Amino acid sequence: MGYVIRAALESDAQGINEVSQYLGYSALSLSESLLKLQALLNSSNDWVYVAQLNDHVVGWLHLFYAHRLASESFYEIGGLVVSEDVRGQGIGRALVQYALDAHKGKFRVRCNELRTDSHQFYEAIGFSSSKSQRVFQIRL
Repeated sequence: MGYVIRAALESDAQGINEVSQYLGYSALSLSESLLKLQALLNSSNDWVYVAQLNDHVVGWLHLFYAHRLASESFYEIGGLVVSEDVRGQGIGRALVQYALDAHKGKFRVRCNELRTDSHQFYEAIGFSSSKSQRVFQIRL
């Protein structure tokens, strides 16, 4: 095993930033990553967990609680990334399991239609596909 799953700390910002680039997220500066991480760590509805191997962050998971007015509220995985060089070692599964163990309730995750490897991963760990949807955006 060798890795440890734990709650993220502000000092993990650089490692989280580096790992995030594996998923194709736009490159943020370290100061931008730190500001985002600080906001999540100070939120009562967000949690960030990291996988640490040999003092390096090799994966992270962001979980948030989605309140709903007219339907059941739920936890949603807002992001899960594992470094390519350690994929297939159970780190993603361990991050998800850590979140499931820490929080009880309904869980959701949204995946891009094109990320079929992600679909297979979530199905393999017990999630089931419940619907397809479109995402509409506007920037003002």
